[in-house]
Amino acid sequence: MQFATTNVPFYRRSGDRSFAGLPIVDKTMMVADPPSFFADGVRPDKLASRLSSGSSGIPLKSYFDKDRIARHRAELVAGYRFLGADPFGTFVHCRPWFQATRRERLSYALRGQHLYSGEQDESSIRSVARWLGRHRGTTIIGLCSLVENLFRGLQAHEISLPPGSVDAVLGVGEPAPSYLVAATPELTGVELAMRYSSTELGLLGFATGQGRPYHLDTSTFHIEILGQDHDRAAGPGEVGRIVVTDLFNRAMPFLRYDTGDLGRFAVDERGEHIPDKLAELHGRRSDNLIGGTAQAPTRASFFKLFMQVDDIHEIRQFQLRQRAIGHFTWTLHAERSSAVEERLLHLMDVEIGDIVDCDFEYVPGIPLSRSGKSRYFISEMNSTESSSAAATG
Repeated sequence: MQFATTNVPFYRRSGDRSFAGLPIVDKTMMVADPPSFFADGVRPDKLASRLSSGSSGIPLKSYFDKDRIARHRAELVAGYRFLGADPFGTFVHCRPWFQATRRERLSYALRGQHLYSGEQDESSIRSVARWLGRHRGTTIIGLCSLVENLFRGLQAHEISLPPGSVDAVLGVGEPAPSYLVAATPELTGVELAMRYSSTELGLLGFATGQGRPYHLDTSTFHIEILGQDHDRAAGPGEVGRIVVTDLFNRAMPFLRYDTGDLGRFAVDERGEHIPDKLAELHGRRSDNLIGGTAQAPTRASFFKLFMQVDDIHEIRQFQLRQRAIGHFTWTLHAERSSAVEERLLHLMDVEIGDIVDCDFEYVPGIPLSRSGKSRYFISEMNSTESSSAAATG
């Protein structure tokens, strides 16, 4: 903090404040004025950088000095060992198609890795299976939607993996659907683990199985959970905004950075929060549904709705669009079913309330977003209407 308030223009302008008095920073602020967040004398063209996927609608390029990159590599090694995987072993990386260029595939192959980008044709799936058969003890890592595509392809083409082919399966970037949780041990013999990370910050934590807490890297990050409508700490076990301070990036310090994610700390037997354990992630702030009426709007959690809809096994894929307060459309990859529609309407009445109308569309499949993620919820409300409703809720 002392380094940033002395050497970084944005934090220097904040004056002599305590840590809790520092302003909360978000992606929009950093994208609007990048030079204000670089330390004095830093040359961005000489630094390692990463560009976020832009799935939030705001891509951000973040920069890292050599010491921070070295620590990130150490974090990777520690994280994989925590999961029981070989950090120097072989990997199948499940990445979106635009990152799977011929050059990238060659680069991965030269390092003894394999790149999979969501193809579901039999030839591509068998190619991955053959590679896994030749490389025992591999770690499969990637966006949950792409790992799901791979596993559905294995099942659709009745392909079995030899025992011992896979040491770990690690989902990242989005909630794990129930299909993936169930299919992982069935196909690979190991439980699905989850990684919490962000492009601009790095590896924040790991969970060793479904429903287990994320173990946070508090040696690298100071993590806060603040209220959804204020900048004070959320109560013990209360869902709030995840705000992170990187303790080591001096080139482009991230102090009290609002990740846009929602979550809650685990609590101990005394009811106090455990600062190095995240009980669960609750999705993105932008995923908030607006319930109630136009006169009395309320905020509803799409995460709660997602977890219940995901348990409806007749639905293979789904997406909910909110057209306006009380007006929704479900897009379903499923057999047409009045019973399923009635169940969805009941869940919406419980979790959202005041449903005016709800349409249902049935499709043969729902494409992934360009970033390779599933888009489970889309708000078609204008920003003014959404902001006003959220502030009221």
